[in-house]
Amino acid sequence: MNTGAPHAQVRWVDPSRRWQVWARWLTLYVLLTALVGQVAGQPEVRVAHGVLAYLLLIIGASREGGRALSIVLVILCHLTIDWFFVPPLYQFGSTRELDWLILVGFATAGLLVSQLFVNLQQAARLAHERTAEVERLSQERLQLEREASAARVLVEADRLKNALLNSVAHDLRSPVATLALLSDPASGFQSQDALLRVNGEARRLNDFLVTLQRFAKAGEAPALQMQPHDAELVLQTALRSSTGLLASRTVHLPSPVEDAVVTCDSTLVSQVLGNLLQNAARHAPADQPIDLMIRAGDSTVDLIVADRGPGLPADQVDRIFAPLRRPLRATGAPSTDGRMGMGLSIARTFARAQGGDVLYRPRDGGGSEFILRLPRAQVTTRP
Repeated sequence: MNTGAPHAQVRWVDPSRRWQVWARWLTLYVLLTALVGQVAGQPEVRVAHGVLAYLLLIIGASREGGRALSIVLVILCHLTIDWFFVPPLYQFGSTRELDWLILVGFATAGLLVSQLFVNLQQAARLAHERTAEVERLSQERLQLEREASAARVLVEADRLKNALLNSVAHDLRSPVATLALLSDPASGFQSQDALLRVNGEARRLNDFLVTLQRFAKAGEAPALQMQPHDAELVLQTALRSSTGLLASRTVHLPSPVEDAVVTCDSTLVSQVLGNLLQNAARHAPADQPIDLMIRAGDSTVDLIVADRGPGLPADQVDRIFAPLRRPLRATGAPSTDGRMGMGLSIARTFARAQGGDVLYRPRDGGGSEFILRLPRAQVTTRP
């Protein structure tokens, strides 16, 4: 049963490597002892020389071989120093009262050095394990962040796809209504002009279907066709596509604005503007014009659809961009015309997908202004 307590990691040491370490240091001990045996008994060789030489051997063995090897070498070196350096030479046991202190001090120093290296090795091993654990947790965190980022991309892609599917029925009414108007003999259009407009609407429907296909690829983020477009031409294209819905309305075109070039997906922007124009035509009085305006800032360009409708209460502005809401009257009560207010929600979704937004503000003198704000393209001036 897993109690949730952390388990110590068991480290298996290769026996062949362990015996190689023992063999190496014991061989060094034998060689050192053989050398000591050649110089022992000479007047200039003192006990301190032997203690220093064997203490260095113990330090090296403790660093590589661990506690067991260190203890074995401490015992062997203790006996060797007693044999070769402490009078009477070549026998164990000192006849002088204080010589035994040298041997005790050597043994104590050797054991302390051995224990010190053992502690250092344990601390180093613990630090290594903690470092490895931190690295593992860091890798897991990075993996989780990558998965969360991928999930956010998929959620956003799914949201855009749903918005596009919701806009299919909503936006197809505009070109269909325009085609119906152009094909009506009573509309007064000349045959040549009507055919040109029919061709334009057919291209628009084709662009719409291509966009739908791009967004319909399962498991992929939609690839937006972000390119520079002249803001005035974008407005004119959307206006032509909404001819059927604006047939009985007066629309004032914007004044030209120099270098008002936006970076956008032209098909989605046409849908956004079509929704804003449809919204203005639905709510503004029939005898009042719809005004189109362009205002360029340093980094953005605003495409404005303004009307003289009833406007909105300040506390209802956020509500109009919520999906599956009915359009509001000026009093804030839902409209009873049976149409769901999907257009503004879709418009904002598409605008934000392109790095822009759809905003509302009350119009001076009464009415509403719906603003499509898009990133301004960098225009290169040719010499």
